[in-house]
Amino acid sequence: MMAGKSIRRALWAAVFMFAAFLISMSVPEVSWAAAAHGTVGGFRGWLAGFNFGSGALVLNPVVILIQWANFIIILIVLNKLLYKPLWRVIDERNGKIEDDLASSERDRSETQGYITQYEDSLAEIQHENTEAMVALQQEINDAGRKMIDEIREKTSKEIEEARASISSQAKTALSELEGEAGKFAAQIANRLAGRAVA
Repeated sequence: MMAGKSIRRALWAAVFMFAAFLISMSVPEVSWAAAAHGTVGGFRGWLAGFNFGSGALVLNPVVILIQWANFIIILIVLNKLLYKPLWRVIDERNGKIEDDLASSERDRSETQGYITQYEDSLAEIQHENTEAMVALQQEINDAGRKMIDEIREKTSKEIEEARASISSQAKTALSELEGEAGKFAAQIANRLAGRAVA
């Protein structure tokens, strides 16, 4: 709203400066016209009686007052018909612009909040993923070690069982061989003894 008031002041200053310029341009024309007619009777003569100055620069205060009155009337009419509606439209636009700026600022801060929330949740998800990957890697390593330990234990058990089985089979085979060797020895001895006897 402050910008609207300063714009109004600047516009009024420009209007008054333009009016002063127009008046300053029209005064010499009026004074030249009065000087050209010389002494004339009637209204022109009466009007020329107020002239002061000589030559090209003759000033008439009555003409200046009439021009000022005309200017003020024009200002009042323009103010009613043009300036007030124009300022109302400008104020409405300024209000709309300020509302739009406030709305866009709210939207920007809300969007910034969403972006911050998104970045925080993204960082949290990445942190959780990293922790999950580390835990999974640890679990895989633990499972691998456990499987290796189980395989080693199973293998050593199987080796022990195989050794025990081989040892018992060897003992059984040895005892069978000893039994067979004893039988063969007895048969051989019987045969040798039977030949010698026979």
